[in-house]
Amino acid sequence: MPSSTVSQMPKRKVTLTAKTPAPRRRTKARQLVWVDQRPLRREAASECGRAMQRLEKARSEWKRYEREDQPAYQRWMASTFGALMSRVREIEALVREKELLVREVEKEMYISGSTSYRTAYARVQRRRANPAAEPDPRTKERDPRFSDDEETELDEFTQELLFEEFVRTFLGMNPDRMSDRQHARMFADFKAKVLGQDRPEPPPPFEPEPDALPEPPKSDQNRVKELYRLLVRRLHPDMRADNNTEVSAIWHDVQEAYATGNVERLEMLLAFTDIQSNTAGEHTSLFQMRSVFAELRNAFNALQRTLRTAKKDHAWNFARRKDRSKVEGRVRREMETTLAWNEDQLRELNALIAQWSAPPNSSSARQPRKPRQAEFRY
Repeated sequence: MPSSTVSQMPKRKVTLTAKTPAPRRRTKARQLVWVDQRPLRREAASECGRAMQRLEKARSEWKRYEREDQPAYQRWMASTFGALMSRVREIEALVREKELLVREVEKEMYISGSTSYRTAYARVQRRRANPAAEPDPRTKERDPRFSDDEETELDEFTQELLFEEFVRTFLGMNPDRMSDRQHARMFADFKAKVLGQDRPEPPPPFEPEPDALPEPPKSDQNRVKELYRLLVRRLHPDMRADNNTEVSAIWHDVQEAYATGNVERLEMLLAFTDIQSNTAGEHTSLFQMRSVFAELRNAFNALQRTLRTAKKDHAWNFARRKDRSKVEGRVRREMETTLAWNEDQLRELNALIAQWSAPPNSSSARQPRKPRQAEFRY
């Protein structure tokens, strides 16, 4: 066949189809594989031992910081910065007192509808000087014609006027340009926070009473009592001569687990005491060892976070520090900065209170005003 004829013949598309494998037949036979757990148990025991060593080292650091460093630092602070500390405490007390007075005046102005801070300050001072003479406007007056449960409140129109004045004066907003939704939300917040009208709390959702928990089977009860007896022999305070805080913590965990009937927790605590006393044997399972290791790791991580925060304190390692000049310089600068900031706050508060307590300036009212000349275009 000539080559031209072969080239003009149409090419056939060849598609390859993958041959689907035949499904495997499942057999009903089962076979047990024996696993030697001795290497796994040795590895788990060594991991628990290393975790206990790390935790004990972290605990010793925390005990040294709590029992040695902090008392030494407090004694050094009292002997070195006694006068400065007293001055800082005195200024801080004055600042808190003035801030309380300013907040009381602002609340008096919002609630009573005073036109100026001077009037609200005068009312607050009169009430403080003689609290029985002038009642507090924040407490709602009671009408004797009604019962004690019925209280007189401001009408809706007065509340609306107070809200509009509050929005214009203190927020710098025009209430007429607010949307209905924004107006309603801000008006509700104003009544709840400024006027003291608490929003009605929604009724609590109906929750059915929980069913009584089923009693554990007798086998679990017997196991709980057996584990509890073993742990009591090891951890009871009357049977131990040392007063170890860790042992007392484990003792409280044992009491809680026994009260709730938690078998797994009791087994884990028993395994922990076995590993702690190097008496872990065949009765301590691999799962219990893994649980003990997880408990030790969580406790170590929590203590490490506490130690990281404590290491930022000036009192860290203070008892063994010989040269304390750098610490003294840093502490002095911090205390002087704190004192200067509190003094600035006190000056600002005193200036504000002096402005409220000063009498109104009437010099402009005594001088006669000059008549304005009429302006003519012709």
